[in-house]
Amino acid sequence: MTIEAKKVVVVAVTLAVAGALAACSPSSKEAGSPDATAEAGGGWEAAMAENPSDPYVASYQAEDPGTLISMHKKLGYTCATCHDEETQSLVGSFDGLVGPSEESLGTREFCLNDGCHDWAKIKDAVVLDGDKTIYNPEGMYNVHDNHRGDVDCGQCHSMHGQPTLNCVQCHYMDLPEGWDGFE
Repeated sequence: MTIEAKKVVVVAVTLAVAGALAACSPSSKEAGSPDATAEAGGGWEAAMAENPSDPYVASYQAEDPGTLISMHKKLGYTCATCHDEETQSLVGSFDGLVGPSEESLGTREFCLNDGCHDWAKIKDAVVLDGDKTIYNPEGMYNVHDNHRGDVDCGQCHSMHGQPTLNCVQCHYMDLPEGWDGFE
């Protein structure tokens, strides 16, 4: 076999392996999507390598079991799964984590899409012990099905930081491990 023929075989095998890995990805994003393109180009990996002290990069690398980014990373998701190239250009420009924003990330529409979370499964999954009141004699609180209605996921859940149970601003509840609350 000639050197040129060997090069063609190596390229073909590499493309086949890359296609198989993309098909097994936990993301529902299709190859060629902005996420796949950004990841394939190595832009995110390069930006992260150049800016390890960026708080978002550091939280991704830390693998802290108390953060959602670590859970998502274990499932095989990467920065490019949720973030676009514009966000990639901001890597290295943060001195600290910023609070919830009014962007599209952390909204119900973003988190409860076809490829990610299912509201029917989430709604009754978290019931916490708390104050017994005349209105709640059992003292059991379903934090996802509550009197405030549908709020954005980012109001309590932080992808890169510690989550905050906002219900405890008014109600006493036993906080899950790793959660912040009203003090």
